[in-house]
Amino acid sequence: MRRGAMVVEVEGPLARITLNRPNVLNAMNLAWIEGLEAAVEAVASEPAVRVVLVRGAGRSFCAGIDLDMLGSEGMPAGFYDGQERAFHRLETMDKITVAALHGHCLGGGLQLAISCDIRVCSSDCQLGLPAVLEGLFPALATFRLPRLIGLGPARRLILSGELIQPAEALRLGLIDYLVPATRFERGLEQVIQTFLAAPRTAVVASKRLMQRAFDADFETIYQESLPLVAACLADPDVQVAGDLWRRRRERKLQASARGLEASERRGRGETSGRKPASRR
Repeated sequence: MRRGAMVVEVEGPLARITLNRPNVLNAMNLAWIEGLEAAVEAVASEPAVRVVLVRGAGRSFCAGIDLDMLGSEGMPAGFYDGQERAFHRLETMDKITVAALHGHCLGGGLQLAISCDIRVCSSDCQLGLPAVLEGLFPALATFRLPRLIGLGPARRLILSGELIQPAEALRLGLIDYLVPATRFERGLEQVIQTFLAAPRTAVVASKRLMQRAFDADFETIYQESLPLVAACLADPDVQVAGDLWRRRRERKLQASARGLEASERRGRGETSGRKPASRR
């Protein structure tokens, strides 16, 4: 379904939000902002969805604010507020959010990416926050980025406006996975499957506690964690995970036993179904 400048697709536990202004590298105008808000609310309300993938159509993830719009009319009323509502909803929803980055991930595009839980980056991507070079500051990336990569590196990226390559972004902790452009889709799918396998109750508890990590003291977080532990232990997913672990352990023990038996047979000079060769 279309939500303004967004395309939303839901397939079971996976929802996809596609930024859909490819002719301008998915640059952000007011319709883009309104579409993202609507798309985020739509997937947040889907109870079966466990992972939300955000990506860009065409050659780029997102090149940031639409400079034609900014030059002709400035920043429209509702743009900034709507942007931050959408970004905050992404980072606080009870689902794992994954940004798939390629081509350009600049300005508001990078702000969107760091509002997601996980960033998967193609080796062909450029990343940066050039807002200061345009006489602006990069909105609440000034809040999110220091928490993600530390104050020193955040100062460097924000105050210089420099663009960086994916290898540097990985070193800084700005991205989580770096995948060669030639096999980006396959690598992205593997990452998505990893997070789809995570038990939902455990994901919700983990996200809620991590969101408080910089704001609350230990005792407060500890008290908040107690009912979440109980909820996890009562969840059927715990039993399923335990059963899978036991089956994996049994397979490993069986394989180990077979390997030990084969080693002992070799030590006795035996081979499968044959007697040791006689010496003359």
